[in-house]
Amino acid sequence: MAPTQTSTEVIKIMAENLGLNPEDIDRNSTLKEELGLSPIELNDLLGHLSVKFDIIFNPQDAENLQKVEDLISLVEDNLLD
Repeated sequence: MAPTQTSTEVIKIMAENLGLNPEDIDRNSTLKEELGLSPIELNDLLGHLSVKFDIIFNPQDAENLQKVEDLISLVEDNLLD
């Protein structure tokens, strides 16, 4: 599947937050286990994404995030609302 503009931006912001190269972040990587995101770091990342894309996340949505792909889908779904 070709990356969308949104997914590219989400991965770029994640990379900046985590101090990684965007190429090092796989869409199938798990946020906690593989990328080592703590709940606080995930919350911080969601804050950056909400500002960048001018969207508001539902706190319940964040609890269900497992993979990078889930985060991208959450952003894209919120952009459609």
